[in-house]
Amino acid sequence: MDNKIKVLHIVGAMYPGGMENFIMNIYENIDRERFQFDFAVHDIKENGYEARISELGGRVFQLPRLTRHPLKNFTELKKLVKKEKYDVVIRHTASALVAPQLLAAKLAGAVTVCHSHNETDPKRAAHYIGRILLLACTDKRIACSENAGKWMYGKKSFQVINNAIDLNKFAFRDEYKKAVIDEFCLQNKHIYGHVANFIASKNHMFLMEVFKEITEIDKDAVLICLGEGDLRPSIEEKIKSCGLEDKVILAGIRHDAEKFFSAFDVMVFPSLFEGLPLTLIEAQVSGLKVLMSDTVTPNVVVTDGLVTAKSLSDGEKSWALEAVSIVDSFQNADRICQRESIRKHGYDLEQLTKWYEEFLSHIKKGD
Repeated sequence: MDNKIKVLHIVGAMYPGGMENFIMNIYENIDRERFQFDFAVHDIKENGYEARISELGGRVFQLPRLTRHPLKNFTELKKLVKKEKYDVVIRHTASALVAPQLLAAKLAGAVTVCHSHNETDPKRAAHYIGRILLLACTDKRIACSENAGKWMYGKKSFQVINNAIDLNKFAFRDEYKKAVIDEFCLQNKHIYGHVANFIASKNHMFLMEVFKEITEIDKDAVLICLGEGDLRPSIEEKIKSCGLEDKVILAGIRHDAEKFFSAFDVMVFPSLFEGLPLTLIEAQVSGLKVLMSDTVTPNVVVTDGLVTAKSLSDGEKSWALEAVSIVDSFQNADRICQRESIRKHGYDLEQLTKWYEEFLSHIKKGD
């Protein structure tokens, strides 16, 4: 234990989502005889990753929320890093408002790493102010895409780290499709899918308007949404107001998301903004067709013929027609994993894990 490189990841909460899945993918595959991962969060939610983290030998520490108790968060984090003697502290974030946490870790003696997971944020002015402090107290700068790096670090240098996944886990399987269809009694249905937590950037309200239009065209349509979040009550109200209660399934947080990618006939993904959504890479691994907003970086396209980008300004009706057309053309298509193309784009988890091990080892050596 004493010889391990000790790493503390700071995130809002450790329950399934793009950022959190990325971290857990690495943790599942990294050499845990050499590396110790722990987590500092401000929220612990039902169906989170805490049990699995414990099984893997890690710990989860809950701290006061930074936005509500900034001083207490700063002092407790500094105390934690110093007490546990972490070699590296990695802050995964969408904005520079978390800069005080990196400062606390640096003052406690750790090497600080910021990992940018998004390319914009509603609090733009505060972000640009916070970026000054963030740059001053960050030793290593990484990002999920070029745009996410420029958003977080401006003209400073950074390294792009792809959000890689386990290609075998997400490859299409008939038994996965059957399991989902049987669980929700969806025989002879066309399954439209969405995987994202219920936050404003994911644009669920527009999604529901699109799906309402889809049901006017495709009488066999159902929508399955995986995810949770503070906006769930308002989304439930939207479903009711659209008269979609019998057509929309809110499946919550699932630890078997790979099965749903095999069951979906199309992924509809109308985000307002993103970094580089891991969900869309997972969808492509399963050979699933994707209809996404053109606000999502084109770098997410790692296969041929699976992804269609569309402007949100085209409106709900146009999105519905496109989605139904994709489903109609996809009914008898083979679901093949374009493994070599995905690897060539750098999204193979095995490659990423090796990079992460080398990255942390070099930090330990002081390179």
